[in-house]
Amino acid sequence: MTGFTTATGRAARNEEGDKLRIRAELFADHYSQARLYWRSLTENEQAHTASAFVFELSKVALDQVPPRMVANLRNVDEQLARRVATGLGIDLPEKAKAARATIDMEPSPKLSIQKNMRQTIEGRSIGILYADGSNGQEIHKLTKAIRNAGGRPVLIAPKIGGAKLSDGKMLKADGQLAGTPSQTVDAIALALSEEGARMLLKDAAAIQFVMDAFSHLKAIGASAAARPLLDKAGVELDSGVTGLDETFLAAAAKRFWDREVNLRPLA
Repeated sequence: MTGFTTATGRAARNEEGDKLRIRAELFADHYSQARLYWRSLTENEQAHTASAFVFELSKVALDQVPPRMVANLRNVDEQLARRVATGLGIDLPEKAKAARATIDMEPSPKLSIQKNMRQTIEGRSIGILYADGSNGQEIHKLTKAIRNAGGRPVLIAPKIGGAKLSDGKMLKADGQLAGTPSQTVDAIALALSEEGARMLLKDAAAIQFVMDAFSHLKAIGASAAARPLLDKAGVELDSGVTGLDETFLAAAAKRFWDREVNLRPLA
């Protein structure tokens, strides 16, 4: 090995004319990639994207900015621009002049998060809410199944010290209910007795725990005794609301995007 070698350059330059730094014409194409992205999304992702534009533009104090932005969006996709304009409550402005015509490209599924989500609980956290009177065997069976599937069970109780189960034994919690909202886990299971459910019906944190999980399109597994808590949280039964059997683990591996149309208005 000789290490670095010095190469002799040209003795004289033979270029003629002015030296210029110029960009390729494609740099003037400001919208084709945005159109490709938009048209590669699922209907739900498109609704979130349009709603995000509405959310951000609704905070702009300068009246001329939202119409100008929507005028640009017309070069990306007419439907997107109309949805944002409708969400803002403004008239659809004239399309902005593009420096280069937008190119239509074949949609790419790889640009969609939802199209590429793995349906698994491996590496995900499953919150198990329990209280006094809960069935210890039911909780043990559920935590074992979650671990066997590669997930992480998170025991949640009204008190960090845990709760007294139906067999009289205390089960320590991993998190206190008030300090462990359902946003911290990927799905929830309500392993409650009638006694525990009655107690949690008076606990705003418990109601919010269930309400948020449903609103965030997560799977909810529930014992029969937990039904009153579901009702108070406004949970409507769908394929993502199950019992505490094997159907819950299958549901916990995904999100329920179809639920969203009944929960909030999207652009």
